[in-house]
This record gives sequence, structure tokens and C-alpha cells, in this order.
Amino acid sequence: MANTDPTSLRRVLVPRMVAAAFLGTIAVLAIASWDVARGRVPETESPLLLDVLNSKEDRTCTRDLPDLAAKHFPKGMAEAEARTLLGTARVTPPAPWFWRPKAEDQISPAGSPGDLSFVRTLRYTPFGNHHVNGALTLADGKVTGARLRVVCALG
Repeated sequence: MANTDPTSLRRVLVPRMVAAAFLGTIAVLAIASWDVARGRVPETESPLLLDVLNSKEDRTCTRDLPDLAAKHFPKGMAEAEARTLLGTARVTPPAPWFWRPKAEDQISPAGSPGDLSFVRTLRYTPFGNHHVNGALTLADGKVTGARLRVVCALG
């Protein structure tokens, strides 16, 4: 004998539970998407990082930026001035609720022989950061060449 009573608990409760689960899933995905998108909007006061972020190939991972390297690190620039520029080049990390941003900012130590190399985080995402990697060729405490490269790291 089939249960055809329209007021039965089963006929009313099951569709409502399915609808609630579906709407709850959509709400969680919407909030997580908003949080991830918020983590991808970089905030910085650095002219170097602003130029890198506003370059016309902004969405391309693994790209070289020779024009920006020459603009911000011209030949003849003092090493101390370059270190000051790099020391102020920071992106404010977001404050997301379900992941912790990990900065990967490094500059080779002062007084080390050879070129000055650096990594600055451009964008923080829960899936990996975007970085600008650079190397300055030095001779007698002056910049003789500069390279900038944007890299997207996953994981």
C-alpha cells in the first residue's frame, strides 16, 4: 500500500532538505569565490610593483619585462639605491578567512659577491602566489644590467 497522504512527513521534509543542502552549497561556494577573488586584488604603494601589475600582459604567467627593468633599474644606479627600492616594494597581503597568505619576499644579502637577486610576491592566492623575480648585474657598486620576470607558482 503506497503512502499517498500529501501531509506525510516524508513528502514534505525530503524536498526541503534537498533544497536547503543545495542552497547551502551555493552559499559556501559564493563566499569562497568572493574570498579568493579578493585575495587576487593586490594593494601596493611601490611604483615598481604597480608598473608590473599594470603591464599589458598582466594575465600572462611567465613573462619577461625588459622595459620595466630598464626603467626602474637604469644603468649606473647605485646598489644601495636599488636595495632601497626593493625594500619598499611590497604588496599588502589580503586577510582571507579560509587560507593564510604566505609571502615569499627575498633579497640577496648585502655584501654578497656577484649579482643582486630578488623575489617579490605580486599576488596572493590560495592555490599559489605570483612573483616577480629579478636579477641586477653589478660592477663597482653600480647596476650594469637588470632582468625582471613574472612567474606564477602553484602549490
